[in-house]
Amino acid sequence: MDTIISELSGRHTPKQSGMQRKEAPADSFLGAVAQEAAKSRTSIPAGGLTGLAGMTSWAALQAAGVEAVNRTQAAEPVSLETMLKEKYPNIRYHVFDASSSYWRARTDYPHYLLYQEGDEAKETLENWKPEGPNPFYGSIDGKFIAPKEIHALGSVPPGSKAVVIHPKVQERMEQDPAYAKEIYERIDTWFTFDAARNEAIMPGSTWDMAQAVAIGEDGNICNACASSPGGFTYSKSGSDDEESWWELRMARHTELMEQVVKKQIKDKLLASDLAAAAAAKSRLAAMLSSGNLQKIFGDEIAGVPTETVLAITQSQVWGDGSILR
Repeated sequence: MDTIISELSGRHTPKQSGMQRKEAPADSFLGAVAQEAAKSRTSIPAGGLTGLAGMTSWAALQAAGVEAVNRTQAAEPVSLETMLKEKYPNIRYHVFDASSSYWRARTDYPHYLLYQEGDEAKETLENWKPEGPNPFYGSIDGKFIAPKEIHALGSVPPGSKAVVIHPKVQERMEQDPAYAKEIYERIDTWFTFDAARNEAIMPGSTWDMAQAVAIGEDGNICNACASSPGGFTYSKSGSDDEESWWELRMARHTELMEQVVKKQIKDKLLASDLAAAAAAKSRLAAMLSSGNLQKIFGDEIAGVPTETVLAITQSQVWGDGSILR
């Protein structure tokens, strides 16, 4: 596969020969809200944020989405898997312990299995151990080099979603529907937050983005990653390595900016991408200003304090200035 890196804030986007640009789908976070407004069960695909230009109150939309979930649960308790599949019909739902630091540290960790049906992800990943040194993943003289596990992500359908739930969390949710709703909100908000952040930084970067998130034993996000066909960004925890995954992303930003700009010029960045980025920026500003993210995400995201994640996100999008709304 002819592949190049186009990473901004940690996201790698490979270039596939003959690939045609597709229209950006709508924002996944608004699925429940869209169902409420349209009185239909049609989900809005994840990734693109173009349709958000006229929406500024994230808190109001969030409340509407939760209200829709509450109404669904009024008749009888609904499982987390059911709630997620209502909004993301093709999501892959796994139950096993995915808190391993290898998810964050190894480039040959087979994340592509997360997006497949069946038990192979659990059987392979729960006790996965590396063999040999960590394979190189990066660019040398303009040539993208990565292990086969990274290239295997090329088979993941654009816009795919996957979640991994710790068995103890799964057991607790089965006994406590309110806790299941809390975990649902955490996962759904993460998908939206990460997509908005990437889109605000690099216009047009999320239309084909696949996302996976793992919930640890304490109910918090213990690992997360996103990818485009053949490309990948993983979360690196500051508790396991000298640099946090967010710091690593920022360090890579400077190095790869030139390549990103060249690609944008070559592809003649579309006006729709700029509109999507502006909408994403507005959405992100509303989310950060609402004050709800700290409560929803809890104290940590992949081992990094949530307040640090939010502060670095603001810096990545708005620099040292204040949030612009």
